[in-house]
Amino acid sequence: MELFHRAAAALRPRLAPTVRSYARYPSIDDIPAADVEAVQRFRAKFSRDDIPYKQFTVTFHRSGGAGGQNVNKVSTKVLMRFSLAEQGWIPNYVRQRMQELESSRINSRGEYQVSSEKTRSQRHNIDDCLDKLWQHIERASELPKAPSAETAQRVEQLKKAEKARSMEHKKRHSQRKADRRRKGGFDD
Repeated sequence: MELFHRAAAALRPRLAPTVRSYARYPSIDDIPAADVEAVQRFRAKFSRDDIPYKQFTVTFHRSGGAGGQNVNKVSTKVLMRFSLAEQGWIPNYVRQRMQELESSRINSRGEYQVSSEKTRSQRHNIDDCLDKLWQHIERASELPKAPSAETAQRVEQLKKAEKARSMEHKKRHSQRKADRRRKGGFDD
């Protein structure tokens, strides 16, 4: 019977304790001062109209979805591409953040791609691509904020609680194994 229980226990999945990693908050101190100033100047003057979209490669494709015969005849889907590394009007820090945040939008040639097939008009889809690009640039140009004292204190408390839970789990596990060693064989 005990052999059956041991075999059943061996087949049961063991749940590892949940380990949480409370990462250090990114700080504005981690970014070089020159980059911070460049990003702040960029954000102060940057608007959607400042995007030099005439330098981009714009191609038109057939859209999917509903629309009847018009979908099969007119190419309204817009694919806008540009080399992110060659865009001097975007600060280095923002370009790096765009590569991190939107890595799925960068193709094998290093071109950043934005597409839209929202409407059945090429002009409206180009505008939609520019809106998307502007939002991506705005998100990438946000500088990290320092955590409040309350947040930092809370993170420290969580770290201590997690460490205590982990130590308690290790003690229980160790005690369980020690108890197994003490029991002996079938005669006990």
